[in-house]
Amino acid sequence: MLRKAVAVLASAMLVFVAACTSGGGADGNKSQSSGGQGESPQGKVKIEVYHWTPVEGMESAFKVFNETHPNIEAEYKLIPDSPDLPLKVNTLLASGEPIDVIAQWSPDDLRTRVDNDLYEPLNQYFEDNHIDYAKTFGDEVTKLETINGKIYGVPYGNKINAIFYNKKLFDEAHVPYPKDDWTWDDFRETAKKLTKGDGPNKQYGFIPYVIDDWKTLATLKLGLNAIYKSDKESNFDSPYFKRSLQFFYDMQFTDKSIMPLAEFPAQKLDSTTNRATVFFKGQAAMFMGPSFVTFYSSFPENKHDFDIGVVNMPRYDANSKTTSTISYSDLSIPKNSKHKKEAFEWVKFFAIDRPDITAAPKGMQPPGVINDETVKKNVFNTLYNVPTFDGNQVYKVFNDPNTALVSDQTTITVAKKEITAAVNEEVTKVFLGEKSVDDALKAMKTRADDLIAKAQK
Repeated sequence: MLRKAVAVLASAMLVFVAACTSGGGADGNKSQSSGGQGESPQGKVKIEVYHWTPVEGMESAFKVFNETHPNIEAEYKLIPDSPDLPLKVNTLLASGEPIDVIAQWSPDDLRTRVDNDLYEPLNQYFEDNHIDYAKTFGDEVTKLETINGKIYGVPYGNKINAIFYNKKLFDEAHVPYPKDDWTWDDFRETAKKLTKGDGPNKQYGFIPYVIDDWKTLATLKLGLNAIYKSDKESNFDSPYFKRSLQFFYDMQFTDKSIMPLAEFPAQKLDSTTNRATVFFKGQAAMFMGPSFVTFYSSFPENKHDFDIGVVNMPRYDANSKTTSTISYSDLSIPKNSKHKKEAFEWVKFFAIDRPDITAAPKGMQPPGVINDETVKKNVFNTLYNVPTFDGNQVYKVFNDPNTALVSDQTTITVAKKEITAAVNEEVTKVFLGEKSVDDALKAMKTRADDLIAKAQK
């Protein structure tokens, strides 16, 4: 059913895409090559790489790649970023447009495209280049990128969470800096101690976005496929979801140590960049986020006069080990690429060889082990060694070999978008004070199971 749905959707838009991309790809520009298809005037093999990052953010990577690969010329094709980007990519792939490398937001999109036979398996390319995929990217990534025993995607930037904290506010409150073995109960108590004041200038202990973050404790405990028991049943009756939702509910309504959800619209806050401004303004003592918080710190609106510490994610309890989530975007090679070997050279360069000019400048974690000491130093200086942060501390936390990494994504995608929308509705009611934790979880379970059953008819 999924294969047919995507095929019909792609066919319906085929004429439109062909008109927009003829002679030059997603940006509609004619190719500058005067040679044959896939060949530049200098006799290089020409490959076309599609991504949504603005051109200026990709220029350095293309420049260095083309300088260091004398037989290949990589050309960038911009896919305009928008909420319907996955649909745009699906349509491009189905249109027959020459595409050698393409990115996707998440492994959910990857599975849809593999199901429709649009991507090339990559196992042989890794073997030919003597690269051990699991050792390079880790077990959780390998599970997500492997479909029916074959690897189809390569992550190019990881998002691994940690807790950032305002050292000045901790010092003023005479609260000790958190240690790497702290628990979520310790975290909650710390947030309470760092909360003070009332009204618009109130200082909060923590600034989460509960619509996304409410399930954090459950995800860290359950890992991959946390929201599913199987492809036939949801998992919202798990006690881990109950504890996680109750934890954030208590922080908002009992401790009053996090900003109420009702205040977010008035302050025009969302789940990502601009919520960090609350932390950088000194209105929240702690912020949960990936390493690109260091990147955000350089934005003019995030100017601040205090030092920032970073510490491992809290443990579920005293008997648990430190765990963090890992998520990412990835690269794939379309099955109809005529230059798959050269395309893999780009994928390897972008995701493995040169994270200092691909992932780190965007504030993203390198996706795999870095073996080149010069590249490692460049990554450190770009990503970790940032003003107001202790670079060695940031590096230690985000590269801690003792932290277990679990995925907040799924290999099961049955009715996932519909389930996510239903869950967000129920969570919103909880944090607006319209529904109890227990009633919301019951509704999540019922609605999710109904959506799964409907999708499988």
